[in-house]
Amino acid sequence: MAKKTFKNATYHKKRYWFFGGFGTGILGFGLSALVESGFIKHQSESTWNWVLAGTLSLILIMTGINFLFESYSHKQLLKEKENE
Repeated sequence: MAKKTFKNATYHKKRYWFFGGFGTGILGFGLSALVESGFIKHQSESTWNWVLAGTLSLILIMTGINFLFESYSHKQLLKEKENE
């Protein structure tokens, strides 16, 4: 992965808050959906319903985690610039 370069503080602050907020929301929604797919599994639903729900929830969880890492990378750039 290439190292990000510092553009300006406003840009990185916006990206930090955007990815942090959406990452947290998507991660929480994915975890809730994963629990719900577990409930679907133990009901009398067909197999493809809970498999599809579980797969989509895992995709949401991973997307949320990646957004949080992206947010963290922008926060690190802000801290590095602040310490100069």
